Amino acid sequence: MGSPFRVGGIILAIVLIAISQRYLDIGIALFSEEMLRSHGMLASRASDIPDLLLPIFCVITCASWLAYFHLERRGGPALHARFFLFVGWTIPVAFFLKSVLKYMFGMINTRAWLAHRGSYGFHWFHGGSDYSGFPSGHMVMFTVLMIAIGRFFPRLRLACLVFLLLLAAALLVTDYHFLSDVIAGFLLGILVDVLVHHFLVMAKGGDGG
Repeated sequence: MGSPFRVGGIILAIVLIAISQRYLDIGIALFSEEMLRSHGMLASRASDIPDLLLPIFCVITCASWLAYFHLERRGGPALHARFFLFVGWTIPVAFFLKSVLKYMFGMINTRAWLAHRGSYGFHWFHGGSDYSGFPSGHMVMFTVLMIAIGRFFPRLRLACLVFLLLLAAALLVTDYHFLSDVIAGFLLGILVDVLVHHFLVMAKGGDGG
């Protein structure tokens, strides 16, 4: 995909984030809260879902680098080695960038806003778990992972897209995130994929995937 299309996609995503924050975020959050309240057991289970993003990050990163070095040493399939190298880079970069941006934007997360009905929006450089909603870390991490799978194994692209749509829906209906958080996470995942791909192509002097 050429640069004009990428730039256009980025602009479109930014516009969608602005529209979501202005017109959709609060309405979707309130609707999801009402739906959860009408299903008491579902609401209880949703509130008990642990945040496993850090363990997932550690497992995927370590497993990817171990698999890459194993394949390089044993002479395994080059495609698989490149895939694990790519994931081994994209996941840590995505985790680092989303952490920095969460602190910078200080967006109140959905559940904190629903609990206190405080000031919706960005609270710049606020810090704290209640102000770490934007962008969605889950969406960032799994976007880069799904794009990597689709990049190296094209037959799985549809399955990856379906997974991301289901993840986005789950984050919304459980009031884990506002819609704008999810869109921003998806956008950041795409940007990380593009940046790491270009970096690896330049470093290797060949096709990164």
